Amino acid sequence: MDTTARHQQSRLMGRRPWVIAAVAVFLLAGSSQAGINILFYGNSFTLGSGSTRSVDALVNDIALAAGQADPYTLSAAVSGQSLSYHLAYNTAVISSGLPAGQTWDYVVLQDYSTQPTHLGSVAVHRADFAAMYQTVAAHSPDVKVIGFETWARAPGHSFYTGATPSFPGGPAQMQAELREGYALSTADVNALAGAGTSRVAPVGDAWESTGWNNLHYTDLYHANNRGTLLAALVIYGTIYRDDVGDIDLTAVTESLAMPGPYGTYLAGVADQFITPEPASLSLLLAGAGVVLRRRTGRPRLRAPQN
Repeated sequence: MDTTARHQQSRLMGRRPWVIAAVAVFLLAGSSQAGINILFYGNSFTLGSGSTRSVDALVNDIALAAGQADPYTLSAAVSGQSLSYHLAYNTAVISSGLPAGQTWDYVVLQDYSTQPTHLGSVAVHRADFAAMYQTVAAHSPDVKVIGFETWARAPGHSFYTGATPSFPGGPAQMQAELREGYALSTADVNALAGAGTSRVAPVGDAWESTGWNNLHYTDLYHANNRGTLLAALVIYGTIYRDDVGDIDLTAVTESLAMPGPYGTYLAGVADQFITPEPASLSLLLAGAGVVLRRRTGRPRLRAPQN
């Protein structure tokens, strides 16, 4: 059994030999996720402005730390740009970014941070999101879409202050609008191409659950290293449907000059927002009498003190 299969198998409870054998067969038969190709579209939020590393690079490192075969990750992000820009000027990478004959397994779509809110245009966000899927799918028909739901500005940002604040309800209002925008665009793609074609990586929701605890850069806008790592953990978990709380993140946190306990804390936060294992695997395990860990209803985690 390869490293990926062992990593997944170690998560299972009730390890009767015949159960492990059944799961091993399933995992080996469905190991097409190994070595997947992931294309990232976005802007400074994906590039990690305010951080020392980018989201796509961290997703790659988390996958390796989890025992996955090395994914191929490519960033087509351009600072300050929206999906509208990428549609108009930045689609050549879809075919040029891979060797001939290869296709993209996933495309991660991150729109301008106010586009899915009333400050932008939810209608434009939805249209661009669907059009980006169709453009990538013309090259890679089986591609899956991950909506990179971004985060609200930090408390104290000018969006929430003054006589006529942009979001009178504060970060909660902005995050609610972002959540709704990405839910709608994801639903559009699933209606267009079939259920399961797209799903949301609820990065902003994970940020909000911490009480916006030291994740923003000093501009109250971009992510610091902690925020970028939390984003990458949620995106990795959404793509692979994999817990992150039991991954050894030592090498990842060291690359960010981050104390190990903070990586453990952020992984625990991310796990609360990661979709459980695919239904086919869940049904197999349920039939075998194996109980999967659930992440709902967990108490709020306490951040370590630096």
